[in-house]
Amino acid sequence: MWPVSGRVTHLNGDPVGGAQVRVNIGAGMMPMRLLETNLQGEFSAEFQLEKNVKSIHVAVDATKSGYEAAHESAEFSMEKGITSVHVIMRASAGDPDLLSQSDLLAALAPRYTAAALGVGPAGNKDLRRALELFPAKKQAENALPLLRHAVEADPNCVDCRVVLGLARLVAGSLSSARNDLADAALLDDSGHATTIKPEPFLILGVMEDWRGDTKSALGYFLKALKIAPSDALALHEAGRALLLEQNWEAAEDYLDKAVRAGAPAEARLLHVRALLELGETSDAEEEMKEFSAGRRPKDLPTPARMLYVRLQERLQLQAYNHVKSIADQPVSDLVRLLPELAGLDPAAGQDELAPLLARIGQSVESFFQQLPNTTSREEIREEMLRRDGGVQNTLEEDFMYLLVVHPEQFGLDLKEMRSSGEHAGLKAKGLEQGFMRTTGFACTTLFFHPTYQRGARFRLLGRQQINGHETWAIAFAQSPEMAQRIGRFDVDGKSVPLLVQGIAWIDRDSYQIVRMRTDLLTSPPKSRLKRQTTEIQFGEVHFKGLATALWLPREVTVTVEWKGRTFRNFHRYSDFRVFKVETEERRKAA
Repeated sequence: MWPVSGRVTHLNGDPVGGAQVRVNIGAGMMPMRLLETNLQGEFSAEFQLEKNVKSIHVAVDATKSGYEAAHESAEFSMEKGITSVHVIMRASAGDPDLLSQSDLLAALAPRYTAAALGVGPAGNKDLRRALELFPAKKQAENALPLLRHAVEADPNCVDCRVVLGLARLVAGSLSSARNDLADAALLDDSGHATTIKPEPFLILGVMEDWRGDTKSALGYFLKALKIAPSDALALHEAGRALLLEQNWEAAEDYLDKAVRAGAPAEARLLHVRALLELGETSDAEEEMKEFSAGRRPKDLPTPARMLYVRLQERLQLQAYNHVKSIADQPVSDLVRLLPELAGLDPAAGQDELAPLLARIGQSVESFFQQLPNTTSREEIREEMLRRDGGVQNTLEEDFMYLLVVHPEQFGLDLKEMRSSGEHAGLKAKGLEQGFMRTTGFACTTLFFHPTYQRGARFRLLGRQQINGHETWAIAFAQSPEMAQRIGRFDVDGKSVPLLVQGIAWIDRDSYQIVRMRTDLLTSPPKSRLKRQTTEIQFGEVHFKGLATALWLPREVTVTVEWKGRTFRNFHRYSDFRVFKVETEERRKAA
């Protein structure tokens, strides 16, 4: 009996359960078996063969809805021992932020022709014939035996191994493709290659990006650039990797070089993103004009339209430039204007600010890393006020409040939903009756997250006792050029971007934010929004299964002045619980 086993995984190594696997050994009474992977992505079968059979060729095909079909083959022998087959599958919907396989092949195709490689009639005949077949899928499969012969004929031929890896990539054999490309890169590193080429490192870098390992990808791209410093594709992909690493300055430098070296138009879009992150709005606008080439925004590809909207929003925010913020005003003026600062012991200087921000940033980052999906009871009292400050109308609503955590490539996204009984996402009655809806309080502390601190200016005001806590009081104001988390005021079908300023009170022992107040940095043009003040009291919440308590908003007051009318909403949160969705997966027997 010949045992044949294997495992099906994603590129990042996670198992793919429920994949349909066809194993074909091409010999014996039952040469083919149809199997299904278990939850660990594993499959196995036994084949009965003649006793004198010493080796077999195993072909494995894997399919699953939502994934590209994958294929691997291997030679098993009794002498070498029985090994398993590793099949790697990719999702059908690729990550739009990464270079696609089709775009990779299109970019490399001009480099891998017989003429480009200088393979004449007297050269490697198998390689020349294979290049005529590659890269169409069906023809790539026919090219594989030719390329294997080409590698056997010239083991030090880097191009032979690269084209073999690319052909396997097209055929769906990602595991073997990575091995072939790694062998080609090893030839370059060892000095045994007949010619030194950047392509093995470049392609491996793209595959590392697909796998989600951006740091490894960047390492490969930099190796490619060491060999070919002006390679437009390597510069482009190094810039992309640096964007994903949020190294904006280096990303802008590489993408600028990529554009100058003749990289595809997408490099300009990535360059616009890097420039926006650096606050270089004017340069970003010029780069977008070059990309658009006179086309109207609605005629641009979807990613470009989205970036265009973001650029226009940033241009709108330039109206906030030169606004004197809470971070600029004398502390004595702030104490006089803000009752919350009563009893403040002013700071003698700003020497303690940088280490404080670092520790607060660690605390906020840890909070969002631990934060589970949660539910709580949300009681809202909505008020319309008269000009004298008295209450004109009120409405009280009671919801189940859901906070759902969505990890994002460039940070963290929190989705808020309100439900009343069985109606998740219920529309609040207050909107229908002319009240103001207010949301988004759990995200407020992100101003102090290490990723977002560069988007604001901070100032240490001093020490103060708040609700039994010895705290640091720190003022902050978002920067129009660098702000990353931009609030919005939605009314009458229009959405106005908002920047804010405020004060946070941080516990001096735990570095937890215990209280925050935010106000508009300035009134947005043409919005008639004169005031939006949010006051948040945070409290410790203990969740079952979490070792440490989390600080979440417990009481929130929002005051809005719009079109000469004043609205005030009170939010109270209680009965916090972890929210889980449990699913049961059933598997057929193989």
